[in-house]
Parts: sequence; structure tokens; C-alpha cells
Amino acid sequence: MLTKLCTNFVAVTTFALACNFAQSQISSTISIDGLDQPVEILKDKWGISHIYAKTEHDLFFAQGYSAARDRLFQFEIWRAQATGTTAALFGPREIDRDHGTRLFKFRGPMADEMNHYHPRGVDIITSFVHGVNAYIDEALDDPDSLPLPFKLLGIAPQHWTEEVVISRHQGLLGNIARELSTGRAVCAIGEDAVRELQYFHPADPDLTLDPMIDCESLLENDILHLYTSYRSSIKFEPNDIVASSNRNSSQSFDQIASTITLEDNNLQKHDLDDIGSNNWVVSGDLTQDGWPMMINDPHRAQSVPSLRYWAHLVGPGWNVIGGGEPEIPGISIGHNEQGSWGLTVFGTDGEDLMVYETNPANPNQYRYQGNWEDMEIIEEVIEVKGAAAVTVELKYTRHGPVSFED
Repeated sequence: MLTKLCTNFVAVTTFALACNFAQSQISSTISIDGLDQPVEILKDKWGISHIYAKTEHDLFFAQGYSAARDRLFQFEIWRAQATGTTAALFGPREIDRDHGTRLFKFRGPMADEMNHYHPRGVDIITSFVHGVNAYIDEALDDPDSLPLPFKLLGIAPQHWTEEVVISRHQGLLGNIARELSTGRAVCAIGEDAVRELQYFHPADPDLTLDPMIDCESLLENDILHLYTSYRSSIKFEPNDIVASSNRNSSQSFDQIASTITLEDNNLQKHDLDDIGSNNWVVSGDLTQDGWPMMINDPHRAQSVPSLRYWAHLVGPGWNVIGGGEPEIPGISIGHNEQGSWGLTVFGTDGEDLMVYETNPANPNQYRYQGNWEDMEIIEEVIEVKGAAAVTVELKYTRHGPVSFED
């Protein structure tokens, strides 16, 4: 049953509204530049957007617009994290986060990356971004309509680019931290003791450390500081809130911030080793109606706003419904007429930490296969709220970003 909201998007001219619902329901027609043809969005009683478009471009444009309309503040925080611009919103405490984000951001061919996800990835992601920006423009034209968090923080949403969508700042990685911990444990108590105390699969790995690794340096230095900084969650503090003339309101904001901090500290007790997920399939031979069932249970923390976002996309070649993340086009977990799909986190060796010898005469060179190679160096400026801008130096070897130098 479709209820509550019916929105028609019109490319240029007004389009006759085709929603014949009860008078208590809301309907509107909006004219937006960037669409090829009229698009219809129906909201059901659960708040899920059912999007009907006549072109693929319009379908994902409308998905971006609709998701940004529903989750604008979540979109802005995602954008700031993805682009390494959180210090401009929250001040000096976020400099290391922005430094790490810029160090680890994707810097390869953008078109190749987008087309890796879908043969028409460039068109789909670009359309989605244009839809997001269309709603941001609409919101900026009427600042009073911005959601409450923008007013509390004294900020406004900024435009997206394609690199925001393909950002990996929310990626469930993390085995590099376990590898480092294992190496430190070997340095501290030896291979045999670590093998006895720690569970490994396969059961008998080679824990011998490379002779280049200096145990003193490994134990004493925060080697993954920039890595963990950019991957940590945003923490709001009482002084982030714009000063209120209402003393009681200020006290309430302080209480809210304190509660959030307490809850976040409790969450931090559970590290990446606790993150898992699972999915499985039940044969049609075992179900009442004879159809197979797929069950997907991704274990992610509950939050407000939710990490998940449901949508129904109907257009040429598309009729798919399910969940995903609001900032990403398409459906990550869902089904169409033919089948269903899900996702899970699998404990693979997805990251490696390289150790290099650097040139004593030039610390910007590292030894590779007997020769000194120059690191690629990029300088970027981080704008900081309430303080001077900071220039950071980002270094790269042929194997990736340099996370630490001794």
C-alpha cells in the first residue's frame, strides 16, 4: 500500500499529478533541471521511496535527490569524512583524521574505478551525484528548511563529487591492525608463546618476523595513527553547538553530547574483531512454497540515522528493491524478479604493511630491489575551523601511502 507522499519530478514543464490517494496524504509536483523526462516517487507507509523513471539517468538522479532529501545531514558528514574536510567543521581535533583521509584516498583513474562497479558506472554514479547536488541547491535556497543539526552546528551542506561516492572511508577492513598486533606480540613474548595463546586459521602459520623489522620501533611507535584516525567515527562535542541564548537549551545540548560520548565509549570496547556477518540459502526443497530463501545478516552497529536505507528502483532494465547505504546508488542487499543477493564480511588478508629502508642522505627515497626510488609527494592544505590552515605532506611508494616514518 502506497501512502503519505507522492512526488512527481518534472524536467522542464509541470506534469499532471497521477496520485489518487486520500485527501490526508501529501502530494507535490517539483520542477528540477537535469532530468530527461518526468519521474515519479511514491513514499509508502514505511518511508521507502518507490522511484519510477523512463531513463536510467533519471532513475539514479532521482535516487540521489530522494536520499539526500531524506538524509541530508548524514550526507554532509559522509562528504566531509570522504573528502578530508572535517576540520573545517569541527576544528583542530579533526586535523589527523583529514590528514589520514587524504593520505589513503583513492587517487587512481576515476572513470576506471567507477566502471569497475558497473559497466555504466560513470553514468550511474554521475547521475546520482547530480541528483544529490540538485537537492542541496534546493536546500541552500531555503536555509530555514535545513534539518536541525545544521542549525545547531552552524554549518551548511556542500556539493558532492563522484569521489565522495567511491570513498572507502567506511570500508570494513582492518586485518592490518591484527597483523601489527601479532608482530608486536612476537617481539614481546616470542613466536611459540603467541602461537599458543592466539587462535590462527590455518592452524600453523609462519610467524617469523622479517629481519628488517626493528622490534623496538614496532613496540614504541604508533605506526597506524593516521590510518586509525581517518577510520574512526565522528564524535560530536558540546562546544560544537552554536551558542544559544537560551540557557536551558544549552544545558540540554550538553546532556545530549555527554550521553552520546558515553554510548560511544561503550561501543569502543568492541573492536573490529567483533564485526562479522553471515548469509545463507535454504533450498526450495525445504520451504513451504517450494521457493529457495536467501537470508542476509550483516552485523553493523545500530545508529541514528541508520546506516541502511531502503529504496525501490524501477526503470529501463531495473526493477529492484532492498537496502544499502543512502550515499551509494543502487541496491546493495535486495532482490529483483530473478533473484536476491546480499553481502558479508569475510576474514581475508586484505591489507599488507610494508617496511622500507630509507636513504640516509634523502629520507624521501626508499630501497626497492637494490635501488633507491623516489617517493611521490603531494602537498595539500587542510582548512581548520577557528585556527590557521595546516599544510600536510602526503608520501607514496609503489605499494601505497606511507603511514609512518621513523
